Parts: sequence; C-alpha cells; structure tokens
Amino acid sequence: MAHSIRVIGWSTICISIIILVSELVQISDTTTMDQYSTLFSAFPQARKEMDSLADLFAYNRLWSIYSIVYFSFVLIGAIQFVRFRKTGLLLLRIACWIGLANACLDSFISYIFMEHMNAALSSVSQMVGGGIGNHNTFGMAAILGGFILWIVPTIGMIFYLRRPKLVELMK
Repeated sequence: MAHSIRVIGWSTICISIIILVSELVQISDTTTMDQYSTLFSAFPQARKEMDSLADLFAYNRLWSIYSIVYFSFVLIGAIQFVRFRKTGLLLLRIACWIGLANACLDSFISYIFMEHMNAALSSVSQMVGGGIGNHNTFGMAAILGGFILWIVPTIGMIFYLRRPKLVELMK
C-alpha cells in the first residue's frame, strides 16, 4: 500500500507540475490572437466572427487561470499525500470531486463554444467563397475524449482514496 501511495502521489505531483507549466506558458502567449486579428482585419464584415473568437480566447484564458489554481491545490494535496498526511488524502478527495465537476462543466462549455465557432467559421468561409459545414466530428470527438480523460482517472482515484487500509496509513 505504501508503494501505491508513492506512485500515485508522485505521478500526481509530476502531472500537476507539467500542467501548471503548460498553463503558464499558454497564458503568456498572445501571438495566436494577434494572428487571428490580422486575418480578420482583412475581412471587416467578419466582425461578429472575430467577437466569437475573442470570446473563445477569453474563455481559454480564464480556464487557464482556473487550472493554475486547481492544479496548485492538487499539487499541495499530492505533496501531503506522499508524506502520508491525512490532509493530503482529504485534499485529493476534494480535488477529485471538483475534477468531476470540471469535466462536466468544461465539456458543456466547450460544446457551446464549438457550435459558435463552427457557425462563425462557416460564415467566414462563405464570405470568401468556400463552404464549411456546421458539423464538426473531430471537435465532438475531442470533447468526448477530454471528458473521458478527466472522468476515468478521477473515478479510479475516488475509489482508491476511499480504501480503509489507505485511511489507516495516513497520520
């Protein structure tokens, strides 16, 4: 049991650090929005679509800030967990339940944004003589895949963290 605590704890620490670094890099990067602004400036009639894209980037920025807070919380819990502290067990349990809510909320919001972006891209495509449909199979697969990547490990962790032997080992 002590071995599994170390493996899960250190894995959680490493993943949290990787996600924290990637979110910090993403927040500091503004080049993508600048590139889209340049593209849309060539089509002033696409102002509505530009606003939809700006909303998407604002959402991504807010989600990144939230992710930094959330994974800092997870990191603290994992560090305490590796030290066999009951606080770590409690923090990781809380993080798991928040993670389930995150998966549902983010998937729902991502679906809404995907629908808006598909409509915007279809509209811009029609302005330049192309044709893009409103249905995005890859986007739906990405949302579903992301949801599964959140849910499956989180549910597994919830069951693991509820084991009576684990609770006994924590100080």
